[in-house]
Amino acid sequence: MSATTGPRDGLLLVAAFASGAAALAYEMLWTRMLALSLGSETVGVLAALAGFFAGLALGAALLHDRSLRARDPARLFVVLELVAAGFAVVSPHLLQLLARVLPAWLGPVAAAGGAAALAASTAVAAAVLALGAAPLGASLAALVEARRRTCPSDQDGRGLGRIYGANTLGAALAALVSIHLVFPALGYGLGAALAALAGVGAALAARAWSARTSGHVSRDIPDATGPEGHVPGALSASTASPVSRDTSAPAVAVDASRDPDPDLLREPWLLDLVAFGAGLTGIGLQVVGVRVLGQHLENTIYTFAHILAAYLLATGVGALLYQRFAARAVAGRPGTVTAVLLWLLALLVVPAAIVLAQGPALLQALAPEAAGLARAGAAELAVAALVFAPSALLLGALLSHVIGLVAATGRGVGRTYAWNAVGCAAAPFVFGLVAVPRLGYADAFYAVLYAYLALFAAFGWFRRFSPVKLIGGVLVGVALTAAGPRSLALVSDSDGWVRREERQTLHGLVAVSERPGPGGAPLRRLQIGKRFRMGGAAGFGEQRMGQVCSLLSHASGPEGPIPKALYLGLGTGSTMGGALAVPHAAAEGVELVPEIVELLPHFADINHDLAKRPEVTLHAADARRYLAAAPGSYDLVVADLFHPGQAGASSLFAGEHFAAARDHLRPGGLMCQWLPLYQLDEADVRTIVRTFLDEFPESYAFLGIYNAQNPALALVGRAPDPAAGQLHLDVARLQADTAKLQNIVDPRDLLASYVMGPGELAAWAGDGPRNTDLAPEIAFQAARVAYRDDRTLGAHNLGVILGRAVAAPAALLTGNGAEALAAASAPFTAAARHYLAGEIARGDTADLSGMSWETAEHFVRAYEADPAFAPARGALYTIARKNQALAAKLLPRMLARTPDEPRVYEAYLLHLRAAGDQAAYQQLRAEATAKFPGVTLP
Repeated sequence: MSATTGPRDGLLLVAAFASGAAALAYEMLWTRMLALSLGSETVGVLAALAGFFAGLALGAALLHDRSLRARDPARLFVVLELVAAGFAVVSPHLLQLLARVLPAWLGPVAAAGGAAALAASTAVAAAVLALGAAPLGASLAALVEARRRTCPSDQDGRGLGRIYGANTLGAALAALVSIHLVFPALGYGLGAALAALAGVGAALAARAWSARTSGHVSRDIPDATGPEGHVPGALSASTASPVSRDTSAPAVAVDASRDPDPDLLREPWLLDLVAFGAGLTGIGLQVVGVRVLGQHLENTIYTFAHILAAYLLATGVGALLYQRFAARAVAGRPGTVTAVLLWLLALLVVPAAIVLAQGPALLQALAPEAAGLARAGAAELAVAALVFAPSALLLGALLSHVIGLVAATGRGVGRTYAWNAVGCAAAPFVFGLVAVPRLGYADAFYAVLYAYLALFAAFGWFRRFSPVKLIGGVLVGVALTAAGPRSLALVSDSDGWVRREERQTLHGLVAVSERPGPGGAPLRRLQIGKRFRMGGAAGFGEQRMGQVCSLLSHASGPEGPIPKALYLGLGTGSTMGGALAVPHAAAEGVELVPEIVELLPHFADINHDLAKRPEVTLHAADARRYLAAAPGSYDLVVADLFHPGQAGASSLFAGEHFAAARDHLRPGGLMCQWLPLYQLDEADVRTIVRTFLDEFPESYAFLGIYNAQNPALALVGRAPDPAAGQLHLDVARLQADTAKLQNIVDPRDLLASYVMGPGELAAWAGDGPRNTDLAPEIAFQAARVAYRDDRTLGAHNLGVILGRAVAAPAALLTGNGAEALAAASAPFTAAARHYLAGEIARGDTADLSGMSWETAEHFVRAYEADPAFAPARGALYTIARKNQALAAKLLPRMLARTPDEPRVYEAYLLHLRAAGDQAAYQQLRAEATAKFPGVTLP
């Protein structure tokens, strides 16, 4: 093979493919683990992503000259890949250590938000990732330079499109394989090592290619440097370096004879501008598009991998297609091709917006509810491809085109790649932090179109294209937006609900809706995207959950109000507001989404006007980082229901987070972690229990509400206290507190919620994996559960727990009346268990008229155990009113259990009259009249 055609690129493409795969796996690992330090707030997430791209830019810029001067750029690529792989191996442990110390260092700055938080967080991310991301940023430039020297006839560098395409396709494959296979099976520690092996494979392939092609590097060609030792086309002396005579190919003139200005490469800064703009707009399109799609997606760790894979796959294919067809399309007009690609990228934003608007219907058609991970994942890939693939195809072609042109100048592509990475780093802030909150989803999405048009106009102007054509192109692009949707808020209200306010945020569409409630008072609902709704009722269950935790804390803590409590996760605020019905001296509330904090006044009636209470301080912050950064200690930490399948939520069930909570509790303080039993399978619940017990060996489990469809379990861990051996609840305080509450009006009600102590929890949890930062079991397993949308999970998990449940031990109580309360609680607890068994047997049947006797009998047994258990009473009266056959069986047993209860007589008389049994009716009415002379009977 001659030096003019260059060697075959097979091994080089293998190196590029493996390098892309390794780099993408590193990125997914590093950005996720950095979130543990920087938080999941908008600033933290964007800073982690920007830090990675900043590291790429830094490496590409700093090692630009080194790539040009190197006698063997392929060897430089090998070194860079090995350095990145070495950092990858140690990075999970380094980032885990950072997560322990950095929140406390950044705490006040990160909590404040704004420019200071942005600058500090981005600087930290870039500094931490520099050792890994910088070599990756320089490696592609080194590989491109190595190939350029072996292919001196590649005038416009279009053959380099294959390298870029292979690199991107490797990244697309890694997006799927790392998230679906590697990290779930191996965790982040071993998974990083496996990704590093891909980097080592890239290095070995490049080395083998270099050894095979060493004879093809031209050694008898003229020196590429000009009279002053500078590469032709260089911006300045600082952007060029002497090139060794025996290893470099000369810069070749690119044919631009058919362009308005044939001297494209004399102003290479324009190509750098295009590279920067492509990074800005390409990532900007993803940032906004993902948020729009996220309104109807599960938003798990898999969701973002699917979207990223679709985007990268299309980009890689675009680069390869460019390489194949560029010869005819580009010949003589590289500037025109650049301008046309920018203009077409602008126009494609509108079809993408149209597809986005149809996204919910497409997703529903491709994967109905409960479709499972495989089908739902395929649907996410398909819809993401429909939205992003056309633009990504052209973007891949554009970047290959620009890289090839820059390479043809002989000045190297390092700085151009650096500018592209800088654009990528800026995009999350420009579009995520500024455009989305200020413009809304639709206008932020169209801002990408306007950015492309600005690039098109600027490039065309400096390349001396006709002003008429440029202005016409811009006007066509702007006019085309009229064909696109005016709103990309895709979540509508269900029947009867009217939207009062909405916010379009990076965390999703946040909306408040209302409808008339009982008595005319409005019921309000908080909705985040399609899948998460809070409120919509009187908030009884949420308030009760808060009171379970605050009652336990007050009854076991020092005299007086609870000194200081921390509530993680607010939603409508009803859990925290309910908890504050038990006196607090000070309470802090933390919510990830700032807009939710701003909307709390809409729910003042169910959160007890939380936003205006003097003892309350509210913060918009990441719960985990906030707790880790908190300078003081707490008497009570309550973690509300977090959706475990959501990306990032797994860290709130990690051992490291539980350890931080323990370390921030005073001796004897309580951590109350609520688990949504309806969003976890049994194995995942046991994993969390096992992890919790590692940090809180003295732990107890309480049920939140008497509900089998959406049950919640509280894991209550107690910080070690040398002065008190175990948890003790003061009976007098329990009685005084419950006397003032509306949701838990009797200490027996609280004790009936008790299901397990330390021994029972340990026996149930057994041996098995823990959920940790390096092995995030819940991130992957709970996400799979989310795609199944199994409506039986709650009842199944509740049934398993009830099968192992024990009564609250008498030793848990202390003070006068402890023995009497323990004795009185036993029948109440039995009633609660029978009632829940009935709820499990009932399933999701709303119509009680068709209930079987086997199911109804559970409620009768609950009543017989303790008629004071109100939920069973209400269910039985409803059943008796709707089902005459069941009424005939249950009412006699109710009457036998409570012969002095007027309401039972009333229900029985109504049943007999409806059944037409006049003799029995008259007999029972006479009996009731004698017993209750002052009561009006039917």
